[in-house]
Amino acid sequence: MLNVLQLMYNWGKGGYESYAINLVKKLHNRECKFYIAYSETLPMPEIVESLGIETFHIPMKSPYDMPAARKVAKLCNKLSIDAVHTHFIRERYVAAFSRILGNKSRLIYTSHVVVPKSPALKVTNRLVSGLEHKIIAVCLAGREQMLEEGLNPRRIKVIHNGVNIEYWKEQAASTIREEFGIADDEFVITTTGRFNEEKGHLFLIESIKALNELTGKNGMQFRFLLAGDGDLLEECKKLANDLDISDKIIFTGFRTDIRNILHGSDLYVSPSRTEALSMSIIEALACGLPVVATDVGGTSEVINDENDCGMLVPYGNSTQMAASIMGLIMDEKLYRHLKANAFKTSSEKFNLDNTIKETYNLYKGQD
Repeated sequence: MLNVLQLMYNWGKGGYESYAINLVKKLHNRECKFYIAYSETLPMPEIVESLGIETFHIPMKSPYDMPAARKVAKLCNKLSIDAVHTHFIRERYVAAFSRILGNKSRLIYTSHVVVPKSPALKVTNRLVSGLEHKIIAVCLAGREQMLEEGLNPRRIKVIHNGVNIEYWKEQAASTIREEFGIADDEFVITTTGRFNEEKGHLFLIESIKALNELTGKNGMQFRFLLAGDGDLLEECKKLANDLDISDKIIFTGFRTDIRNILHGSDLYVSPSRTEALSMSIIEALACGLPVVATDVGGTSEVINDENDCGMLVPYGNSTQMAASIMGLIMDEKLYRHLKANAFKTSSEKFNLDNTIKETYNLYKGQD
């Protein structure tokens, strides 16, 4: 059995945390024994406690925190760690420096974002990558960006994000319409995720305004469910009020019953400004929902002519976003066609079992 350390700055509520949890749930006490080292003292997910995973607090003040790197090296040697898995720059660099300080473990880094980088960061990433066994790109777009930044192609492995299909497809009577007083004839459109600039909520609200103007001509009723919290939540509420569309939006706050929400919805919308390969999109598809999404990062690797499970729009074009949503509300034949391909796309191409198998092989040192 392999010993694997998940090294994380903190454990929040986003996609990469779900990614790490999926690995732990599938592999712990089977092919791997997981340990978790973290910097910020935030509550660990319940699954960590229920599986009895040992955790360690290692403060990481910056990506260049050498005392933290020394502690990581010491911990890895003490526990005979075979592989250290990191997810963002701070813990990635700390793990790399731990190799210099005597850590013999394989280093695996997963890049969860596709965003522009400064020249200085490109240089340091190239240097750090020389200490790593493999870099996982969760989409082809991520790999292309790494190659453009000068990383060694032999160190990059594309492993698409995957979700637990059986969990997400499980049918259950959703309680969401009853909870929020949504009528049976209202078309429900859902977005999940943290309220920050990258997720594009302000753009979405402008699109809802445009959609409201379109549907006002034919009386079509719709409601948006925006699930999540974050720094921009209050600003989004204010914008919705200023645009006089608050009655069209339900801000649910942070929710743990995302499957319940999705199964009570008709359509999923992803308005992100930046994205690598959205777990939320794949989860929605696994629930049988068509998706309208911005054409950013690796999203076109999921939503395209071959998969035919949704529609892509340019980020920032609220008119086109509204028109695409309106088209699916009004065209029942098109809607049902995309819906029929939604589950097929997730189950055949973005299945968690494939993600787990390929990642485990990297833990073992197999390319």
